[in-house]
Amino acid sequence: MRSLANVPRSSDNHIGREELKMDRLVTDVLVIGGGGAALRAALAACDAGADVIIAAKMPLGLGGATTYPVAEMAGYNAGDPHVPGDVECHYQDIMAAGQGMADEKLAAILAEGAPETIDELESWGVEFDREGDGYYTFKSCFASIPRTHVIRGHGEPIVQALIRQIRRRPDIQSLTGVTIIELAKKNGICCGAWGVDSRGKLIYISAGAVILASGGASQAFEKNLNPGDVSGDGYMLAYESGARLVNMEFMQSGIGFSHPLMNIFNGYIWAAHPLLTNSEGESFLEKYIPDSMQPDYVMDEHRKHFPFSSSDDSKYLEIAIQKEIRAGRGGRHGGIIADLRHMKDDYICHVPDDCGLHHMWPVARNHMKDKGVDLLTQKVEINVFAHAINGGVCIDAEGSTSLPGLYAAGEVAGGPHGADRLGGNMMVTCQVFGKIAGTNAAKWAGIHRPQTESTAMYPDDRLWEILHRKADTQGLIHELQSVNQHHLLISRNEAGLMQVLGTVERIGRQLAESPRQDAVNMEAFRLYCLITASRLMGEAALRRQESRGAHYREDYPIVNPKLDRPMFSDQSI
Repeated sequence: MRSLANVPRSSDNHIGREELKMDRLVTDVLVIGGGGAALRAALAACDAGADVIIAAKMPLGLGGATTYPVAEMAGYNAGDPHVPGDVECHYQDIMAAGQGMADEKLAAILAEGAPETIDELESWGVEFDREGDGYYTFKSCFASIPRTHVIRGHGEPIVQALIRQIRRRPDIQSLTGVTIIELAKKNGICCGAWGVDSRGKLIYISAGAVILASGGASQAFEKNLNPGDVSGDGYMLAYESGARLVNMEFMQSGIGFSHPLMNIFNGYIWAAHPLLTNSEGESFLEKYIPDSMQPDYVMDEHRKHFPFSSSDDSKYLEIAIQKEIRAGRGGRHGGIIADLRHMKDDYICHVPDDCGLHHMWPVARNHMKDKGVDLLTQKVEINVFAHAINGGVCIDAEGSTSLPGLYAAGEVAGGPHGADRLGGNMMVTCQVFGKIAGTNAAKWAGIHRPQTESTAMYPDDRLWEILHRKADTQGLIHELQSVNQHHLLISRNEAGLMQVLGTVERIGRQLAESPRQDAVNMEAFRLYCLITASRLMGEAALRRQESRGAHYREDYPIVNPKLDRPMFSDQSI
């Protein structure tokens, strides 16, 4: 893959990067990000003896996907180590859902490390739903047995608990309002990063080790279940530094409430067979399913998992919703009309409870009512949303990437998940691999000390020019999100993917050729990150000529056994 934006050196009269005033900081471990994985990594690095700087775009607790209020609860997977075979079953379920795309070593580490994280989080004040003398668990997405624990309020309790721990450790410094724009390398080793603060001032952070924990890239899509700061920065930083990525075609997506508020439409709701109609009041699912199927059967298949998967017949729900909306038959607010008014207690009690409906529906209903939406008295609209990327920067068992000195954890990292991802596995992955990355980054930094020489290092000329482009960034971002929503989310085919990549190329040129301005334009940087992530996802999806899990190709609708292996992305491809 070639460079994503060939920005010419400007001949304008302006202050060059060498003339800039730049703050310089030194730390043992630099953590990039402010969500669950980043905070856990920072704690682990500090507890392993390192000085730590957290560089985050937003104040801690206000950024990242972990705390974003798009669900009534967070699912959190962990087997019971006291039940023979339970942890092994978790591992087997990860591998089965991954369909040959998950790293078996990382999957085993995740399953084995999950139980102790519950004890740890509880000791820090996180509450899990209880039932009798034990935990309440239910069988979540793609699982064979119940193991998903429930945390009310999504991931907010986890992040607040981690923040409390961080505040007790004076060796952890938080730099908020800082966007990391480039990783620094010397002799092939990652040795720090450049960032820009909220005033547009350049910062150089020299570090013995760097941990990427900046989340995914769902903002590349028009409809997504993540905050605005989740814009693919980590993928861009890793790719530009020469690190390897994997499984970027497996973009997890699913159905969510889109109006009057945004929230995940959890899989258990389908067990009650909500009524779906288009703007013309027509039931439409029948048009998109084989004659041998009934709509209730498709919904029953979807009650087993929230995300879209090409691996079973539940796929027809997302396909039908997307195609109806594309055809202009969405409701007043662009979505499909969903009627859940029949889902009262006397109805729900007769619906099978193999997916957690009886316990979770009152939680969801009350959560929505607290936000002003009474699902028992009013219709709502639903749509298809980007959720999380199952791939990312390749890591090994120590959380290390292919670039020495660079570690990764959380959604930005690839390997622990595959074509499909177990519901409740992302939250626990952040904790397990956040701890692993932090501990090992501290060990690395203990040997490879941060550089303290006075010789100035500056970011790449080309990237520095991107930061000074005066472009219609909002318009270009919207255009990119729109083409991705239509052709990179749910239903894919060669023509649509080529349209995505063509749009990416054109928007990249427009950004590169925009006039230069003196002030730093962080929205231009955000666009550049989204361009990078879109290209990585689009090219991987184009190369995988089959359908597998979250990746669905209309022109290659079945699994191809010859492609039973992960696909990698780096600058050599």
